[in-house]
Amino acid sequence: MSDKREIPTGTINTIVAMYQLALSKALGTGSAALTQLILRDATEIADEMLKNLGIELGDIGNLEKDIPKIFKLMGISSKVEVEVPKDATAVGSTYVIKVYDSIFKPVALLLQKRGIKFTLSPESFIAAYVIRKALRKRDIKANVRIQVEPMKSPKEPLVIKIIIR
Repeated sequence: MSDKREIPTGTINTIVAMYQLALSKALGTGSAALTQLILRDATEIADEMLKNLGIELGDIGNLEKDIPKIFKLMGISSKVEVEVPKDATAVGSTYVIKVYDSIFKPVALLLQKRGIKFTLSPESFIAAYVIRKALRKRDIKANVRIQVEPMKSPKEPLVIKIIIR
């Protein structure tokens, strides 16, 4: 699981796009609901897989700084902005993550052109995973919901909203 081969981003983007297309075709509008279900179980799997890859997230506390650092560490993006809500733990509070130079941006743009909602956005899963991990330090039952806004143009960031449930 942690062998050191590298895969070109174009190959990864093709795989992500194919999974999204298959999910959208199979579930239609229900694909967004499946994304939320996946997220519930993803934290434990992500912890194990990242550890096998030698990526240790350490103590997550300042999400405004930690999320961009993690995106950079994982090689996903070097320009990420995080808007933390005033009451960062209250149900209904929304974190807004703007990802400017993601390696997955071509997938979001392609799917947008084809009218397919990007419910399997890797960026959204990573952001939600980190936020959920931080929230669960305070409340083991804390949960989040992902909302990815459609890409507007190649110059605009991918906008992800993580809502506390």
